[in-house]
Amino acid sequence: MNPDVADAVVTLERQGVLSPEQARLFGRVARRELVSVHGELRFLAYTGVLLVMGGVGLLVKENLERLGPVTIATALALAAAVCFLWVVRRAAPFTRAAAAPAHLAFDYVLLLGALLAAADLAYVEVQFTPLGAAWGWHLLLVSAFYTILAFRYDSRVVFSLALSTFAAWRGVAAGQFGASLWESLEGAGFIRANAAACGVLFVGLGLGLKKADWKAHFEPVAAHAGWLLVLAALVSGLGDEAQAYGFALFLVGAGLAAYAVWARRFWLLAMGVLGAYVGVSALVLSTFDSADVAMWWFMITALMLLPALFLLHRLVKERA
Repeated sequence: MNPDVADAVVTLERQGVLSPEQARLFGRVARRELVSVHGELRFLAYTGVLLVMGGVGLLVKENLERLGPVTIATALALAAAVCFLWVVRRAAPFTRAAAAPAHLAFDYVLLLGALLAAADLAYVEVQFTPLGAAWGWHLLLVSAFYTILAFRYDSRVVFSLALSTFAAWRGVAAGQFGASLWESLEGAGFIRANAAACGVLFVGLGLGLKKADWKAHFEPVAAHAGWLLVLAALVSGLGDEAQAYGFALFLVGAGLAAYAVWARRFWLLAMGVLGAYVGVSALVLSTFDSADVAMWWFMITALMLLPALFLLHRLVKERA
């Protein structure tokens, strides 16, 4: 309970600033009698989507021989259609800006429909192989489908799914023509280059959306996914060339952290600090190849890292 706020609500009601109904509502909030459970409900809805998809996978596995592939594919398509019908009937008109939530479960019914449609496509591909050896291209089709859904129905959840699916396509399905683009890269190097390229593309996409004022609130999703891919690509190279990739990781992480402080974006700041820390750690451990050095390094720096992030979080909040 916050007594100062509760007393202020009473005072404002006496002065006529607040109506009795408003004072009653704000008084309940100040006395902690009215607590929002919006976040908890969203978490339960997301968990429900995951459980439904897990149940669908188990159902398909257990009943494949009894029902047959055509029946299962049709059932998945019908289930996705039901979800999309519910979404279409409740969706607000398209807008380039952020749309007001149509329903608490709106994003999650849309997500469920998108996942069911993608699962149906994957199932059809496995059972009937319409794309043959080019099966990986169905990931690009799914990514495009997710993107259309995300922009039409203003869903950052589905937009993040579209980006991750596109990255999966680049990492899995693009290998057929990857050698012609980067003939000197093979195996892990090719995957690493794809991850870094996707990351840069996503960051650029987010900046483009923000500059064009077209679903500008999608920009953080693209930025976080993009920088995560770039940093992960550099981290994956530490096993091959620890010093070169460690130095690159430090520079990229430090640059990202500096930008995040200027832009007052804590999660990018945390990613940058952690990336720079991993880069410095790789440089130290590659220079001093000793178990004792590694033990003391991580004991001391790990204790310093958490307070540093806490102080940086306060700094970002104070500048906001």
